[in-house]
Amino acid sequence: MLRQPSRILPVIASVLLASVHSVQAEDFTGNVQGVVKSASGQALPGAYVKLINPERRLTFMAVTQAQGRYTMNNLPPGRYTVQGIGNGFQSKATPVSLTDGKPAMADVSLTDRQGNAIANGWIRTPGRVSGNEMDSELPPPVLPEGEGKAIVEAKCGQCHFLHRLTQMRWTRNNWEQKIVWMRERIHERGANDLTPAEQKIVVDYLAKNFSTTTPKPDPNGRLSRTLLKGDAAKYIAVDFEGPNPDAAFHDVTVDARGVAWLNQLNVYALAKFDPKTFAFSEVRPPEVGAKPGTLAHMGPPARGAGDSIWMADIGGTRRWLQFDTKTQRFASFLVPADFKGPISGNFMRADPNGKMVWSTAGNRIVGLNIGTREFSAYDIPTKNPGAYGIDVAGDGRVWFAERQANKLGRLDPVSGKIDEFPTGGVDVPRRMGTDWDGNVWVGFHKTGKLVKVDQKTGKMTFYEPPTKNSGTYIAVPDARTKMIWVTEQTADKIARFDPKTETWTEFSLPIVESDARRIELDPSNPNRIWWAGDTSTHLGYIEVLDQ
Repeated sequence: MLRQPSRILPVIASVLLASVHSVQAEDFTGNVQGVVKSASGQALPGAYVKLINPERRLTFMAVTQAQGRYTMNNLPPGRYTVQGIGNGFQSKATPVSLTDGKPAMADVSLTDRQGNAIANGWIRTPGRVSGNEMDSELPPPVLPEGEGKAIVEAKCGQCHFLHRLTQMRWTRNNWEQKIVWMRERIHERGANDLTPAEQKIVVDYLAKNFSTTTPKPDPNGRLSRTLLKGDAAKYIAVDFEGPNPDAAFHDVTVDARGVAWLNQLNVYALAKFDPKTFAFSEVRPPEVGAKPGTLAHMGPPARGAGDSIWMADIGGTRRWLQFDTKTQRFASFLVPADFKGPISGNFMRADPNGKMVWSTAGNRIVGLNIGTREFSAYDIPTKNPGAYGIDVAGDGRVWFAERQANKLGRLDPVSGKIDEFPTGGVDVPRRMGTDWDGNVWVGFHKTGKLVKVDQKTGKMTFYEPPTKNSGTYIAVPDARTKMIWVTEQTADKIARFDPKTETWTEFSLPIVESDARRIELDPSNPNRIWWAGDTSTHLGYIEVLDQ
């Protein structure tokens, strides 16, 4: 059902308020090269090589080429460790010191067996390829013994399934904030609150068993056990570990200069990462109306016209924000008091024509007319659809995923009519993108399929990546190369699909459980694909070398 538009309140501008971890811009000329060999001395083309710089929280990964040689350029100076991985073996970490402008050599031999392979799966649940929407189908998790276990089982499970809790790895400080926030909301659910004594016991229990100090899985646990060949061997990868392990980089977008911008679920600031300097910084919005104790954060950012990025303000105040990446100023679009109901959700998309911005919002679709400054809402016919990804097709109609209903929806903004198309199974459609012909491509998370949807008829064509149970999450068509990029979230891979030849190429990320969900094309570099990791608080990109 179409709701009448409501006029928004005046625009408010804000300047940059905070910046951390910045460095002066510089062109790095560091270079490390070498040869990877087997334990018997045989050169190994197609092996991975990792260069890790702990001080800058950076991991670079390359693949050896002919004669087992590798080269990694444009590295910042500092101390690195080099490790080769391939053919089921890996080398010991080899230290190398890199002075800017002077190349360094690091040959390695794969003398140790690679650790056990980690099965594909949702975060910290190998073998389970689905998200939290499937928690209801599982028995409760077996929690560690200790004081607090009974309280968690009795009270934390009132509002959500405990699987989500066990997947987190936060600091004690963040667990304290989360429990305070949950207690603020628990009465909305009609549930029994914690006592102050129980609150302390629960925080102690969660911080002990589900914290950043919990042993991490083998970082090489999902890298290939066979040597890479062909296009799959022609790429590099860069991984950056955020300075705040609690931040949670949920989504990424990239501006015209190739700088990445991310929302952080546990930090009320937009994150910025510059690949030229490897500098990380934060920009805070104007804080208007945020309630004390509220875990406010930016919603998923979406690139708009020119230098603009759009996002919702979640938990702070009822507004959408437009951010200029060049001037680093915010504009606030306040939602009028008479515009009731949710205003944002998991994804946002700016219409290519520059007139509208759209967001899924639970059981409805919300749009903002930029020119008239009016919001509109459209109710989704299916009850509890779990509206998720969204995009605008070539004909101007708005497509969206109904992940909990296993449907795709299509909104005609002119008439307000919504058509729904069942996926045919328990597929859990997640996120989508529109190709150069105006058709829509969707990631089916549960079944791991990539799906092309005809924008006019809704007809679906199914494709499956080579890796099974890969958790296909989002599809991002690239009109420049006529390729479809896909996140294989539960396999720690980013895949490329050529719809003309129906061929796949898969690229592994350097770190296990990177949790790469959102990916984004780099407007300044047609070979670079960015990703963001929610539970890992990592971000990075791959850069292909074959196109």
